[in-house]
Amino acid sequence: MNVRVESTDFLEEVIRHYDLPGDIVEATQCLNGHINGTYRVILLTPEGIKDDLIVQKINHYVFKDPEKVMHNIEEVGRHVRSKKATSDCDIISFMNNKDGRNFTEVNGEYWRITRFVKDSITFDFVESSKVLYSAGYAFGRFQSLLSDLPMERLYETIPDFHNTKKRLDYFFDVVSKDPEGRAKDVKKEIDFFSKYYDFATELTRMTEAEEVPLRVTHNDTKYNNILMHKDTLEPLCVIDLDTVMPGLAMHDFGDAIRFAANTAAEDEVDLSKVGLNLEHYREFTRGFMSALQGLTRKEIDTMALGAITITIELASRFLADHLNGDKYFRIHRPGHNLDRARCQIKLAEDMLEKYDEMREIVNESIASNEAATAIE
Repeated sequence: MNVRVESTDFLEEVIRHYDLPGDIVEATQCLNGHINGTYRVILLTPEGIKDDLIVQKINHYVFKDPEKVMHNIEEVGRHVRSKKATSDCDIISFMNNKDGRNFTEVNGEYWRITRFVKDSITFDFVESSKVLYSAGYAFGRFQSLLSDLPMERLYETIPDFHNTKKRLDYFFDVVSKDPEGRAKDVKKEIDFFSKYYDFATELTRMTEAEEVPLRVTHNDTKYNNILMHKDTLEPLCVIDLDTVMPGLAMHDFGDAIRFAANTAAEDEVDLSKVGLNLEHYREFTRGFMSALQGLTRKEIDTMALGAITITIELASRFLADHLNGDKYFRIHRPGHNLDRARCQIKLAEDMLEKYDEMREIVNESIASNEAATAIE
């Protein structure tokens, strides 16, 4: 959802730091994202040409060191574009300002600018098997292109971002402190996290035991972070790279699934509508596995576990933020984070019932792509 920006003074101040001549003739704010502030800005140049820009403010509360975030984006962008001849899906890049940096600091806030990708579209909810396959392919391709990027060149922008054990331990710490007095109303939800604590932390244990490899991962693989061509529905560009850092392939897969294969919106309040669409799961999995090569046997065996793990982890984060007074995720109504948490819990419960089928679909997808997938 976009809303018109009435006063554009703050946007003009940011744009002044770039070689972008012209006047703002239109500005809207995108309200879909949870974290950063995103604006679409149309400049009218002195030549009468419209310059279509995306101007974004980095959430300094979430990303404590924005310069490291922008360093990572620059590193992965340079690496992917060095392989442009073999890449059929680009990744987002940001303009350099007059000082040669890909971000600008204005009044203690960090901003960046990119151009709107022509003929692109994003989806928040889809039924199209083509879109699901394309999104899976784009995220699998993203990991494949970065498979030979040395991980030591990247910062860990959010330490322990997908350390589910630490996420759940933090959640229970928030429950014990109960700063807003809200824990009494969510006892059922708290019990859910206690019940599945060991299951949800298995990937953390495997990582610490070095049973599964770290890779350069996206870590926010919602399919609205893929720009698709509005007509062909082919993937054009992977966006929202703020959390690119070392991680698990299963986490990228899982985060995408909990978004792409949910039968309802992420914040649906009617929980009877929430569940795992196995056909959507199948299409995304086919695309992802067709593009991502070199998986180990343990990675394959734990892909479905990754989907449930990430869903439980995100549910705990939503509920922890609700208990904390809604400081991390942007909300649009009272109780919004609680609605999000309950939706993810219901999705996880349905995934647990379908766990065996989910694992079988992964194996079927691997089998159908054996020529392109090297199993170690």
